[in-house]
Amino acid sequence: MSPQMPQPHGLDSQMAVPYAQSHIFAQSQPVMPQQYPMPSGPQGAGMMSAAPGMLQPMGSYQMEIGHMRDPATARLGMASPELQELPYTPVHAPIMATTQKSHSGQGLSRAAYARLYTAGFPPILDRHGEAPDVVDPADHVSFVASKEDNDYLQCNEITVQFLAFARMLTYEPSGQSKQHGTIFFTFQFYRFPQVTTERLLLGATEGDLSRDRKVLPCVLQKIDSEGSAAKFPPGYQVKYLVDPTFLKPGEGALFTRHLSQQTLHLDVWDGDSLLLIGSCAVELKHLCRQGREAVQVTYELDVVTTEYSDDMPAMTGDLTRGGSVRPVGVNTVLKGRLHLRLANVGCLVDKKMLQSEPLPSTSKNKLLIAEGTGNSSFFGGSLSAGLAQSHNSALKRPNVFKAQHITETNREVASMLVTRRDKAAPQEDPTRDVDATKKRKMARMQAIRQLTGNEENQPQSYTSYKQLKQERMRDLKTIEMYRQQTKQDGIRNMLNSAITTDHIIHSSMGSPEFFEYVLKNPYNVQHTITVACDDPEVFVITDAREWRFFKQLNQVYSAVEEGMFNLQSSSQYQQIFLRPKESVSVPFKFLSFRADHSVKPQGPTDPFRPQPKKMGQESKSEDSLESRLVKIYFQTEDNKPISILSLQVEPVPHVIDQTFRFHHPEQSFLKKSIRLPPFQVLPGSTVGGTGLSQVFVRCSDVNVICETKPVQQGEPQDVFIKVAVGTSPQIKKFFVAIYTDPFLSKPIQIWQFCIHALQRVDVSCVEGQTSRFSLILRGTQASRLVRCFSSHPNEMQLQPRDPFMLAANAVHEIHVGVRPLQVGSKFLYINVVDVEYHQLVRTWLVCLTCKAPVISKAFELLLPVGGGKGSNKKISYTNPYPHRKVFNLRCNRNDLLQFKDTRIEIGSCESHTIGLRFAPAQNPGMVEILIFINDEDDKNEETFCVKAIYTM
Repeated sequence: MSPQMPQPHGLDSQMAVPYAQSHIFAQSQPVMPQQYPMPSGPQGAGMMSAAPGMLQPMGSYQMEIGHMRDPATARLGMASPELQELPYTPVHAPIMATTQKSHSGQGLSRAAYARLYTAGFPPILDRHGEAPDVVDPADHVSFVASKEDNDYLQCNEITVQFLAFARMLTYEPSGQSKQHGTIFFTFQFYRFPQVTTERLLLGATEGDLSRDRKVLPCVLQKIDSEGSAAKFPPGYQVKYLVDPTFLKPGEGALFTRHLSQQTLHLDVWDGDSLLLIGSCAVELKHLCRQGREAVQVTYELDVVTTEYSDDMPAMTGDLTRGGSVRPVGVNTVLKGRLHLRLANVGCLVDKKMLQSEPLPSTSKNKLLIAEGTGNSSFFGGSLSAGLAQSHNSALKRPNVFKAQHITETNREVASMLVTRRDKAAPQEDPTRDVDATKKRKMARMQAIRQLTGNEENQPQSYTSYKQLKQERMRDLKTIEMYRQQTKQDGIRNMLNSAITTDHIIHSSMGSPEFFEYVLKNPYNVQHTITVACDDPEVFVITDAREWRFFKQLNQVYSAVEEGMFNLQSSSQYQQIFLRPKESVSVPFKFLSFRADHSVKPQGPTDPFRPQPKKMGQESKSEDSLESRLVKIYFQTEDNKPISILSLQVEPVPHVIDQTFRFHHPEQSFLKKSIRLPPFQVLPGSTVGGTGLSQVFVRCSDVNVICETKPVQQGEPQDVFIKVAVGTSPQIKKFFVAIYTDPFLSKPIQIWQFCIHALQRVDVSCVEGQTSRFSLILRGTQASRLVRCFSSHPNEMQLQPRDPFMLAANAVHEIHVGVRPLQVGSKFLYINVVDVEYHQLVRTWLVCLTCKAPVISKAFELLLPVGGGKGSNKKISYTNPYPHRKVFNLRCNRNDLLQFKDTRIEIGSCESHTIGLRFAPAQNPGMVEILIFINDEDDKNEETFCVKAIYTM
């Protein structure tokens, strides 16, 4: 086909196949352009203009991505009807997960401690009125469980005290950066409800509290109803009283172990804009008293925020498969420092609050023996209480029971009988609270009235007596019918109690609990026993390798039997063949991924406006830690149980190693790739290990897709997350557990994810130039006084800036001006906040795509490194227009370059000298500084590039 020939409207199938293959698979030799000429005419022009600046000669095809080149597959693709998947090699930079070293904060200096004691913060005292022992955060903590278990101060009072907060000093063109304002905190400790503090005012500046001279710590003050600093001691504290009356049976040792392993995550929010300032984490291991009266530790924590952006290069993700993860740009910014004090004060337990009967503790024995003939701990009981007592057979129960009325033991029958007794009940109420003398007089008067009564009252008393007798006969018949209906169930429950074995486990999300159950066939004939359990979180271990792995991990020394279960059975449950009087050990694993996914509304609490509690949300958040009973039945062929295992599940909070928070457009899919740190720094890993070929992940939400890919040993491991985001402003929370073995024996990392669904606005702009657009804000059902806030005030300005009245069901227009200072993609946020109630009304996600401007002139400058007053330079600029014009001067590095005049006015075709002042730098290197010359509408006229080289 020559260029002079007429071009058809489409390519035929014979030409399309080699044309497509030449673009997908690279050749070993350059392909000459004459072999596959580009079509001319309108179609050729459209293909040329589809990617300007991206066209390369055909001889450069060998420079394509390596994992896209597979000549063998290219030759077989013509003959095979199915496409073969190429090896997956991500070409993007995933998010890096931090290690536990980033959770430890630094201590304070001696001058900072002296300033804290004189600032007037509420003191923390032990039970003797003395100050607790001060612990240095840098000290090594050796946790000894026996010291905590034998401590006579079993009550722990945990205090979280917020002292001061400091934002990082940043350069602001309009003046000083925002130091004062309000903030609030959100965090969750142990299994207590999530805490959202009230707004706290950043008060007086205390420079001695921090070792970093780039921050100015401000003491936190409470706010009164008028919005000013309240006349209270500075700081804000939250106390938790953890005593045996609050804990579940056997949970005391688990709580101390929780303190030695857990990390407390805190989120810092701006109290005015309700925007997230950053997050910090602190380890709780220093709160372990280890036999001491009380301990306290003070931290200076780094408040860090992570910004995610899509870089969008020419080739993104894995081009061989759809729905691949796009490249992710990650930028971690230090936003400030938080001064936090933690304390643990030991207290004596109130004996009056303790229960009189001993409570069962957690069974550390992983080998359970079934109760039956000869070893049963059942001592008998009544039919009415047999069901309730079967759940607590581990308790010591007496074998003598006092007879009770059926209305006292059964509420259902009592409610049916009380309707026939309500007429006689009011006659006893008037004399219930009177003294004995008055009661005797009233009884004497009632007897006299009955003796002196006339004949007219006699038929009436006879009628009432007959009616009372009929009601009692009906009540007796009702009781008899109930006894006949429940007798069979009562006898069955009592018989089942004799073969029921109780076991208590304290499980946490993602951590399996392993135990073996010794089952014996009590009959003289063989039976096929079915292990029936409908709970999806109870697993019977049928793989001998997994069984042996868990036995070694839990130090259970018993035999492992190969092929013990009948895997060819058509039953949905596992089956075991037992010979007469034979005993076997049945391995079980309890693994739960239940977690609390509830999220509180974004905003601080108002102590002056108490909000009503919503019972639905509280009950939903407590479901994950609610105790439950699981029963496992061992049945014969005729469904008769020979043994019952009653499993009491007591959930405990799980450890959170890291928290990820993403803001994503609504009604879309969030796809992220998170890279694990090296396995040598993870807890539980082998010292000097060579790495793993694959990790395994599980999610607490079944609707979230998470997976990993096998890699070679020594290569980094990536975890892929795919989440469906709901409508704005919903917040989705879930947890991901990461394991190093296929049996999911112990999670090495547990991550918490918070996905904020926002309405997306896409903006394309040029660096240094303002792009304007408008947003429509719709009013709510009531009129509100609102204000608009920007997450990046230097790059995005909003109009109106001041608070305005948003009328009910009205429409208001918000004008937005964006002037980015960096090329690439970036996410900005806009919040509309009710300034009276501090509630979030509306939020937007602004997705910026910034392009580089055209450089008209370039300069090079040598500057010295070190102190000094800087360097002054000049640049000449000529007005090319035939009329007088005003220009605005801006740059992308306000910390290094300042203008003598940011606004200049130049006559027609006249020249003007621009005065520049370069600030000194402390380190040698080269920095490119862009100078933007914009018009009155902030549109870019010209851009100068100054290469500043700092030398010694």
